[in-house]
Amino acid sequence: MHHNSTFVCFELCNHKSCCRWEAERPLIHVHHERADAPCTTCAVRDRGICQALIGKSGHAVPVGSKQMTQVHQTAHAGQLIYRSGERAEGVDVVCDGWAFTFIVLSDGRRQILSFLLPGDMVATSALLKDRMGFSIQALTDLRYCRFNKSELRSYMAAAPKFFDEFASICVAEREESNQLATDLGRRTADERIARLILALMARLDARGMVHEQSFAFPLRQRHIADATGLTPVHVSRVIGGFRTARLIDITGRSLRVLDLDELRRVGAH
Repeated sequence: MHHNSTFVCFELCNHKSCCRWEAERPLIHVHHERADAPCTTCAVRDRGICQALIGKSGHAVPVGSKQMTQVHQTAHAGQLIYRSGERAEGVDVVCDGWAFTFIVLSDGRRQILSFLLPGDMVATSALLKDRMGFSIQALTDLRYCRFNKSELRSYMAAAPKFFDEFASICVAEREESNQLATDLGRRTADERIARLILALMARLDARGMVHEQSFAFPLRQRHIADATGLTPVHVSRVIGGFRTARLIDITGRSLRVLDLDELRRVGAH
């Protein structure tokens, strides 16, 4: 397990060593394969792509004369699941924990493209391409399931339900990309961060993971900065303003929205 000191404080402070440690943390490409198949107890098997691939019994659908291949794996927080340009061996779905996709420029600057939550297909392009132009990293301790790419392609041709679900995920990814482009190009810092919080809240709520407007929030300043095109100091200033205005409260690794209507107003443009 990671130690709390690896995360950056949200307060506007001089913890530059924390920020630097997180930015320079080496990415380790390690996978731990699980021998069991925990789909029977998975809380998100009835949503997203899994509802088309996993039956109510918790077992993968058959492809031809055999059951679809699944490999369950785990990764620790900070480990690299996929490095840009590598061959994508399969199609992964997050079972538990958070991850994110990102691109790193030649000078080391990072742009986070999306945050991945339980039930999310890690990358739709993995089904269509052998290599992808972005990397994927575990944000928290992570458990995910890898499906065989050729089996999924065969199943798509024979199962309209799977094709429809895959198509809807592709559309959602496109819409998310459009919003990211608008955020980075036109929206203010307050709008960007408010919209990020609201989007995560909505996605978690659809999974039954929001309780009394409180939800898991493992992001820290650098993650938010890299997702919104801001600096960690600017993020700290905005988050501090939201706290002072009693829009949100962040305690440890959870966030509670105190004034949902006002937060929506801030991010509405």
